[in-house]
Amino acid sequence: MCFFFVRDDNGLHRELISRLDSSSIARVLKFLGKYREAGLLLLRASVGLIFILICGPVLLSGEHRWWQFGSAMRVFNFHSHLDWWGFLGALVGCIGGIFMMLGFAFRIGILLAFLVALVNAIAVSRHEHGFYSTIIPIEAVIVLVCLSFIGPGKYSVDKS
Repeated sequence: MCFFFVRDDNGLHRELISRLDSSSIARVLKFLGKYREAGLLLLRASVGLIFILICGPVLLSGEHRWWQFGSAMRVFNFHSHLDWWGFLGALVGCIGGIFMMLGFAFRIGILLAFLVALVNAIAVSRHEHGFYSTIIPIEAVIVLVCLSFIGPGKYSVDKS
């Protein structure tokens, strides 16, 4: 024998929604608004760390990895000196990540990381034909553009 118990989820749902009145939502948003600069610092540091974690091992690995990293430049019809392009891209990505994390020369760091992310996004979109494989590089470019408009925030090295 099998017994099925029917629960009244609608009553529970209505009770939870009735507890969320506009004043409690406003209190939560006001509380989170106090930490806007800390959130910007966390975003800035995490994006910079991601660029360092991606470009740092390439920078330290040698010519073969530089050639692999620089092969994205074939999209722009550069077919020689790919190891040099890879080294330059990894160096630019690491410097941009460090500048983003510190907030020092923030928009220059964003520009450096943006160039690496843009080349990556174009190369991935040309070689991969699926939408889901190109969405992450495009998202990185969008986040960097948004950060360039927002700026480094209050917690940065070059603020006086």
